[in-house]
Amino acid sequence: MLKESLDQFVAPVYGRTQRTPDTYRTVAVHCSTHIDRLVGEYQVIKNDQQWLREVRNDIDYYLRRYHEYCIKQRDNMGAHYHELGADADTDFEHLIPASRIRDLLLAGTISTTQALNAPTVKLSRAKHAELKDAGWASHTPDMWLPFRRYSQVFTAQFETFDGRQIDPETWTLEDHFNYFNHLIIETKE
Repeated sequence: MLKESLDQFVAPVYGRTQRTPDTYRTVAVHCSTHIDRLVGEYQVIKNDQQWLREVRNDIDYYLRRYHEYCIKQRDNMGAHYHELGADADTDFEHLIPASRIRDLLLAGTISTTQALNAPTVKLSRAKHAELKDAGWASHTPDMWLPFRRYSQVFTAQFETFDGRQIDPETWTLEDHFNYFNHLIIETKE
């Protein structure tokens, strides 16, 4: 019976979509809706560490999906910030580790919109490796001044994807959200 079913199966042909403001909004709404549901689910789970882990994993998936589609791949943005002088070998990196962003969201410290629009960096692969080797891959010394994570290991200059040079020693998380507010994709009707 399985063989016959497999023989009769016709693989669907899925249509391609062209990226538009509507497709970005679709992804944003999809991710935001699932994240909100998962945060609510997380709050009511009692005494089941594996279930909590699974929900955190699911939140991570939707945050990363949004970051990939709506930031990294959006209109050649690449990331919120670009390292000046970086060669072609770069990594898309979360300025505040993604797991910390998720945990801030679960604690109610930041909103879903803020988690979806957490700062990202196009960082040279060599500097990213230095960061990992120094033990800062998933830790940060200062969330308010998020570039401090980098200054613990190396010196670099950064600019926003649209060319504004910023001072990594004084640029705050609030500066980030205020500067990029115009790029937030509205997820509520």
